[in-house]
Amino acid sequence: MKNILIFLSLFVASAGLTQDNKQYIASPNARFTLLSCTSGPDLYSIFGHTAIRYEDSLNGRWVDWVFNYGTFEFSDDFYWKFAQGKLDYKLSLEDFGNFQQEYIYTGRGIYEQELLLTVEDKRKLFALLVENYEPQNRTYRYDFFYDNCATRVRDIIRRSSSRSVEFTYVRAKEWTFRDAIQRYLDHMPWSDFGIDLALGMPCDKVMGKEDVMFLPDSLMNDFTYASYGDGVLTSPATEVLPFEYELGDRSLITPINVFGLLFFIQILIGGIVFRKYRKYTPVDRLHMLLVGLVGVLVFFLWFFTDHTATKWNLNLLWANPINFILVFVSWKRSWVQAYFKWNTILLIILVVSWFFLPQRLHLAALPMVLGLIFIGLRSWRPGLFAKEKRG
Repeated sequence: MKNILIFLSLFVASAGLTQDNKQYIASPNARFTLLSCTSGPDLYSIFGHTAIRYEDSLNGRWVDWVFNYGTFEFSDDFYWKFAQGKLDYKLSLEDFGNFQQEYIYTGRGIYEQELLLTVEDKRKLFALLVENYEPQNRTYRYDFFYDNCATRVRDIIRRSSSRSVEFTYVRAKEWTFRDAIQRYLDHMPWSDFGIDLALGMPCDKVMGKEDVMFLPDSLMNDFTYASYGDGVLTSPATEVLPFEYELGDRSLITPINVFGLLFFIQILIGGIVFRKYRKYTPVDRLHMLLVGLVGVLVFFLWFFTDHTATKWNLNLLWANPINFILVFVSWKRSWVQAYFKWNTILLIILVVSWFFLPQRLHLAALPMVLGLIFIGLRSWRPGLFAKEKRG
């Protein structure tokens, strides 16, 4: 029922625009505001949201619309398209009341800043939004860092301005893209771990002055201090809808705890079994399987997707897809022994240089790397941990 009401609202709101866009001109009393929405409980909403609200008497009837660049269609192949970097978003138009209902339902807040544009710039902004809303222009290829709901709003406001728009806010320290998203992920440890596995060195690049505005609350902050010619671009932010959703407490079932426990079990069982002169245990095979699967994923994201942020991923130094193959072959083969030897040397170097790499690796991966070293040393030098045999 909720979906039907939203569809009807969208149809009513957009009916006029799809008939003859050129007849609609923003009035001198038109009001544009920047809407900044707080974090939600799901990964896709944890970073917040940005949209533009438009209030006006348009051709004799009052409208209160939201132009929303954050709309996507959830289909059966949604996650596959997202993984490939081929996910399309589009500009949608809806009544503010319905837009607000979703945030009331999820307990998320909404802040509003009025755009203090001239009448001419308001009309140009409206014309650009209407042009963007035309069926052939609505869809765009989504990029989390460079082309999303927040950056689209920033860019179209700047395009509509006849005066110079300068973002003057100076942050206390430089951020990388990874730093910028970390504060949202502290309470989602498994998502944090997965994202750190997927993102490569491009995310450890220090951001430019405007790059941080890919995050909605950073965009709101920068617009607060932005200049518009000799004046200011926006009014101070006001709370339209108070937020009720709070980030949850961290669970004890975190990647660092789980993989740390796995490493402990691996050492414990490996030590007991080694006293009986066996080279490996089922736990070792399980460990290689997990690492190998991670390697396959990282390799796929680097070489077979359109994502720019997943290239040059140093996690492949430890999460080698070859480990997946080794699960199904004998470790007594000469090429396997050679692999263990050189891979163990590489992993030891990696551990020593862990905090000096150009890419920040997640700390939870460290027990997995140590587990690989433990396997490698035992397979490469089988007598290293074995009990001495006496005659």
